[in-house]
Amino acid sequence: MKSILKDPKILVWLFFIIISILIIAPNPSPNGFVVVSVNSSIISNMNHGEIIYSINNDAVSSSSFTKEYSGLVKVSTNRGVKYFDVNGSLGITAEQVPTSNIKLGLDLKGGVRGVIEPNVSNNATIEQIIATLEQRINFYGLRESVFRPVYYNNKGYVEISIAGGTRDELKDLIESQGNFEAKVPFLLSVANNKAVLNTASQHDLLLSGSSIIVNNGKINPGEKFTLDGIDFVYGGYENGKINLTSTVINGNDVITVFFDPQRSRVETIGTDFRWSFGVQLSSEGAQKFAYVTGNINQLATGYLDAPIVFYLDGRFIDSLSIASTLKGKTETEISITGSAKTMQDALKIKTQLQSILRSGALPTSVEIVQLDSISPTLGAGFLKSAALAALAALLGVIVLVSVRYRKPKLVVPMIFISITEILIVVGLSTAIGWTVDLAAIAGLIASVGTGISDQIIILDRALRKEKDYDDVLSQKIKNAFFVVFGTAGTVIAAMLPLIFTGFGMLRGFALITIIGVLVGIFITRPAYAVIIRHLMKE
Repeated sequence: MKSILKDPKILVWLFFIIISILIIAPNPSPNGFVVVSVNSSIISNMNHGEIIYSINNDAVSSSSFTKEYSGLVKVSTNRGVKYFDVNGSLGITAEQVPTSNIKLGLDLKGGVRGVIEPNVSNNATIEQIIATLEQRINFYGLRESVFRPVYYNNKGYVEISIAGGTRDELKDLIESQGNFEAKVPFLLSVANNKAVLNTASQHDLLLSGSSIIVNNGKINPGEKFTLDGIDFVYGGYENGKINLTSTVINGNDVITVFFDPQRSRVETIGTDFRWSFGVQLSSEGAQKFAYVTGNINQLATGYLDAPIVFYLDGRFIDSLSIASTLKGKTETEISITGSAKTMQDALKIKTQLQSILRSGALPTSVEIVQLDSISPTLGAGFLKSAALAALAALLGVIVLVSVRYRKPKLVVPMIFISITEILIVVGLSTAIGWTVDLAAIAGLIASVGTGISDQIIILDRALRKEKDYDDVLSQKIKNAFFVVFGTAGTVIAAMLPLIFTGFGMLRGFALITIIGVLVGIFITRPAYAVIIRHLMKE
C-alpha cells in the first residue's frame, strides 16, 4: 500500500481530490443569509457578502427582509452586531448561505430567461447592448447573469439568463431605453414682435403670426431648433409671451451617479416616501443649464419662474423648482427626486433609475421576444432525479462488471475513481466560475460515462491471459491507453465546434464534457491504471 501511495500518478490524483474539496467547500449545515445588495441609505455600513444571522434576536429568514420595522433594529452578522434606525423594510436583498461554492444555474436555482431583438443587429451594436445591460442588471442585484449573442437567419439577438430575480424586474430594466433628459419650460416676453434669447450669444426671436423666425429660419409651433448646442421646442405664442422648452441635460451629460448616504436616500414625507440621489454633470451640461436659467425671471418665493422636469424614455419622473440662487450658474451636481407610497417602491424606483443612468442608454431600441420564469422547484426535482439515476447507474455498473470479471476487488476502484472524477470536474468548473446547470450536468454524465468505458477497456486488457504475464502487463495497459486517448481525441474533436460556434446550453455541455475528458485522461485514468497494476500483481 505504501508503494502505491508513492507513485506520482496517484499523488497527482490525490492532490486534485483535495484541491477540489477545498474549492467546493461543502457546508452541509448553512446558517444565516448572505447580503447580495443594499438598496437603502439607512443601512450604510452593511456590505455585499456579509452574513446576517439574526434580526432583533430572531433567527433570520427570507421574510425578515420584506417585513416592516419601526425604530431601532438589531442585526447580528459575521462582522459583529449592528444597529439601524428603520422605518419600513430594511432595503436589503439577501439569500440563504449556500451549502457550497458551487454556482447553481437558472435551471436548478430558478430565475428568469429572456431573449431580446435589437432594432439594429450588427456585431458592434449587439456587444454594446450586452455591456450596457450587464452593467445595469448586475448593479440592480440580479445575480449570476449570463449574456449571449445569438444569430439566426442573419438577425442578431441577445439571450439573457439570470439565476434569481423576477420577470418584472428584468422586463423593466430591459425595456428602459435609458434616454434621460432634463427639460426647462419657460416664457420669453415679446416686445415689438421680438424676444431676446441669451445662450452663448444673443439671439433674436422674431414673431411672424403664430410662428417665429430664428436665424432666418421659420419655426412653427411644436417644431425643434438648436442654438449653441442647446435643443429647444417652440410651444407657441400667447398673451405676449413665447413658450419654449429647452433640453438642458441628457444621458451623455451624466458623469457620475452618487450612491453614498449623504446624496442617495429615502425619507418619510407625511404618508409618502421621498427618494433622491445626486448626479454629477459634465461641464457642457452644467453650462447649458446656466445659459437657459439666465433667461428666466426670479419670483418673490426665492425660486425661478420655471421648473426643471426629468424624463426617462419620454416618461415623466418628477418636476422640481429651481432656486433663484442657481440662475445663470454652471451647477455640476444636481439632485433627482421622486416619491412613492411605500418604502419598497421608493427603493425600487431609485435603484432602477440609478442603474439605468449609470449604465447609460442602449444604442438602439429593443423588443422582448421571449421571457420565461423558471421555478427552483423544477431544479430541486431534477437534482433528486439525477441523483437517483446516478445511483442506479453505479449499481448497474457494479453488477455487470462483477458478473463479467467476478473479481469485486477490481470493481470497487472503478466506482471510486468515477466518483472522484465527478468531484474533480465539479471542482475545476467551480474554480473557473462556471455555473452548474442542466447542460453542465449532461456534460458531466457524458464524460463520466466515457470514463467508465475507458476503465473497462483498461481492466479488460489487463486481464487478458498472455505468456510471461508479469512482463506484458505494462504493455497491455499501454495498449489500452492507446484506445483511451483515441476515444478522448474523438470526443474533444466533436465538442470543439460547439465551443466556438454553439451558444447557450450547447456551449456549456461541450465545455464540461471536454473538462471531464481531460481530467480522465490526465488524472483519473492513469491513477486507475496504477491501482489495477498493483492489484493484479498481488
